[in-house]
Amino acid sequence: MKSPHQPLLERIPLSGPASLAIREFEAPAFRYPWHQHPEIELTWILKGSGLRYVGDSVEPFHAGDFCLLGSNLPHTWMSSEKNGTTVRSRVVQFDPARWGATLLHLPEFARMADLFDRADRGLCFGGAAAGRMRVKLFSRPSPLLQFTALLEILEELAADPNARTLTLAPWSRGRRANADSRLGAVLAYLAENAAGRVSHAEAARLARLSPAAFSRFFRRAVGKTFQAYLTDMRLSEACRQLLESGRTISEIAFDVGFGNLSNFNRSFRLARGMPPGEFRRQALAPPTPEPSP
Repeated sequence: MKSPHQPLLERIPLSGPASLAIREFEAPAFRYPWHQHPEIELTWILKGSGLRYVGDSVEPFHAGDFCLLGSNLPHTWMSSEKNGTTVRSRVVQFDPARWGATLLHLPEFARMADLFDRADRGLCFGGAAAGRMRVKLFSRPSPLLQFTALLEILEELAADPNARTLTLAPWSRGRRANADSRLGAVLAYLAENAAGRVSHAEAARLARLSPAAFSRFFRRAVGKTFQAYLTDMRLSEACRQLLESGRTISEIAFDVGFGNLSNFNRSFRLARGMPPGEFRRQALAPPTPEPSP
């Protein structure tokens, strides 16, 4: 369940007259290493499909995928190279710390500050938001107008009721703050043992709390119960295997830690809105032709 390796630290060129970097990438495939950086990032996939890795989230993506990723949230988009085709993305990276504490503490920025906090878990938005970004940000001729366009976009995203959280728990600030804490010990225990036997009592012992106190502590810290978090971890790994291997659904169910196939199918349907076989079929189906950006 762990990431394949420690994320690389990417250095973003935020120098000169601009406090944000706007870049476009085109290549035979998305193959950038698993990485992180202090800057917040907006990523818009113009062309291509594959798997999006954000923290502990593994999901398929297609053209139109539009995400806001918080500071130091590890991520990458991966795809297979196909003869004669290319993939393309646009990325906006910025560090709000460069804007100054006074600006960020203005009441007008309250919703944006909340958006940045939520972005620590990664946020996915619909294609309409991506279209507005293209019109507003990429058509502005000067750094100042690009900056004001970015603020307009972030204000819209902060008010978007359909934003979907990607990771199971805060990764950047939360992971650093809790690296040596009670929650950090529990998360490490789950990462090592989620596919096998996991004990609520052992997790409570690692957190140095009684089982009842641990249940309250975990729910406050993570936003869901210990069992719900464990189920989500197992389902995330199941999704990865469904998309990256030819193993049967029953093999995957038992491998990720479910005791029986019916429980796995029921949990998967509740979480993804479809049975695992349909999830695999839809995710691996060839994407429909993408409109020209």
